[in-house]
Amino acid sequence: MIGLSTVNCLNGGKGRLGPCVTALGIMACVMGAYPLLNYIPVAALAGIMLVVVLHTFKWFTIPMVLAAFLPKSMREKLGLQRKVPRIDAIVIIIVTILCKWPAGTNIAVAVGVGVAICSVSYAWNSADTFEVIVSEKEDVKQYFIHGPFFFTSANRFLKILNADEDPEKVEVVFSEATSLFDYSAMQAMNKVSAEYKSKGKQIVFKSLCSKSTKLINKASHLMSETEYTERDMEVADLHGVEWGGGDLPEGGELGHALSRYGLPSLHPDHGSRNGTKDSPAQVVSANDLTVVVGNVNEAANVLKEPTRSPSRTRRTPGCIVVCPCGSPI
Repeated sequence: MIGLSTVNCLNGGKGRLGPCVTALGIMACVMGAYPLLNYIPVAALAGIMLVVVLHTFKWFTIPMVLAAFLPKSMREKLGLQRKVPRIDAIVIIIVTILCKWPAGTNIAVAVGVGVAICSVSYAWNSADTFEVIVSEKEDVKQYFIHGPFFFTSANRFLKILNADEDPEKVEVVFSEATSLFDYSAMQAMNKVSAEYKSKGKQIVFKSLCSKSTKLINKASHLMSETEYTERDMEVADLHGVEWGGGDLPEGGELGHALSRYGLPSLHPDHGSRNGTKDSPAQVVSANDLTVVVGNVNEAANVLKEPTRSPSRTRRTPGCIVVCPCGSPI
């Protein structure tokens, strides 16, 4: 069908009528007019296929593939500035050869081999992005790991940690770009945990993403020695979150939310932080964030006001409410 489409476009059949006529002609030949094909010279069919090949093949890719195997100095002398990664050039050549040689192979086998080579290449390159940063804080040693954690990086992870020389408490902190991918990574975590416990030491894996914790929970019978904590919810994902107590913290997620949305700080001289029954409620609005602070009836009245935001619902007085809304109250 690629050849038919190419011939159709080369002869001006770029509209809707051209494909329809081509499809009807093929149907007629298949359903009864195939004896007429015997009157078409084989040389004419071969000529048509040569034209199709000449117009289908991307000739500009040949210099790109050749440039992938040349050093940079030679590419500059020859003016070959356009190149593809060397592994891609190797895959192109291998797939092209396997389409016809050796006997018994076809394009399906060639594509399968090409996908396998690309998969191995990706795994190899991903292993190079795995990094471990070591720091010590008081009596706690922390390992900050960055990059995909799977079979190519699991062995490296095991070699970096040293249960004999590490202190009594060790933390392994996952970055935002780190997550578990396979059983090898989970086995490495469990093996390290068992080794530290055998020496009377504690190791905790912190800040695991939801996907990683889901994998661990599904294989909990294989992770009996592992202690871990899930990553805290990010501020950007908070919708209609409550804090009890009526006290506005200076830091933490709520403090970051205030600074992120450009809200002014709330101090005791601006109103009551730990509001009493008779103290006025503090309502601060900026952009799409509203903060209500106070253990007072006014806070309840504010929350009962009509709003167009689906995240705004009635809340019990005596809490801090952070709710993204469509318009300030």
